[in-house]
Amino acid sequence: MTNNEGSDRLRRTRQGYEGYLRYLHLGLVMAGIILAFTLLGQWLDGKVDWKMPVFTIVLSLLGVASAMLYLFKETGRR
Repeated sequence: MTNNEGSDRLRRTRQGYEGYLRYLHLGLVMAGIILAFTLLGQWLDGKVDWKMPVFTIVLSLLGVASAMLYLFKETGRR
């Protein structure tokens, strides 16, 4: 194997992993956004002490919407 063949193989392998890493990053960021909004809602519900977890429900849904907005913005760049 010559040096050119080795560098071509490395380049192709790296390009294959870049796609996987991009989507792994998107998934982790989306999960982090939803988790952060949900935990904030739980914390606010603990401070207010209402019968229903209103802040948790509302902020969880807002977190899902924010994560979807982030996904659309990131995938639309290519």
